[in-house]
Amino acid sequence: MKLRYSLLGMAFVLLVLPSCVSKKKFTALEEEKASLANSLSNLEKKVEMLESDNNTLAAEKDELSKKVGMVENQLQSTEEKVAAVNKSVEDKQAQINMLRDEITSAFSDVEKAVSESGQRITELEDMLYLDLEDPINFATGSARLNKEDNQTLEELAAMLKKSPNLNLIIEGHTDDRPINTAKYQDNWDLSVARSVSIVRKLIDLGVNPKQLTAAGKGEYHPKVMDDPTSTETRAANRRTEVILVPQIGRLYEVSKEKGT
Repeated sequence: MKLRYSLLGMAFVLLVLPSCVSKKKFTALEEEKASLANSLSNLEKKVEMLESDNNTLAAEKDELSKKVGMVENQLQSTEEKVAAVNKSVEDKQAQINMLRDEITSAFSDVEKAVSESGQRITELEDMLYLDLEDPINFATGSARLNKEDNQTLEELAAMLKKSPNLNLIIEGHTDDRPINTAKYQDNWDLSVARSVSIVRKLIDLGVNPKQLTAAGKGEYHPKVMDDPTSTETRAANRRTEVILVPQIGRLYEVSKEKGT
């Protein structure tokens, strides 16, 4: 009898035990499923966040690409402007070099001719004058040359004949005393007459008339101002100046051509 109850008890345990194990597994699986579902939900949220971050980064990348493109365009524009400026500087330098060459050419004949003649150049009021060792002066109210002037005139003639590209302006002056005669209406007439006397003498000595210009300034440009009524001052102001004329017409042409 006892054995029977024992067998029945064992059978009951065997029948009940699988049912209990299956329920625990089910519960565990349910919990694992819930955990996985929660993990999946968290992963989906992270994926959404990553996608959002990716979209933001993509937008920032596009914006940066646009800015880089703008910078590249600006850089290219700047480089083009720099190149244009450099070209302009090069052109201006070329113009300057050309003008320097023209200036050198214009004055080389003058310097050479004066140097070879033994004369000197002096600059006064933006003009180049021959500083004659023996200046040509005149007597009061006269435009007559003196014999003492022959050597100076011959030296001038030799210089001009040797340098056909050299031109001179012969500029006559008077002292401060007015004149009004049958021959000379005023000091303008007298100053020009003194210049013409020298021009004609140089032509007689073989100088090409095209190299000479006669001019007069009356009493308005005295050389000496001290004690203007003294004999010495008036004698110094009754003079003729010799102005050198470089051939600078080409300089004007170059400046017009190049817009300098």
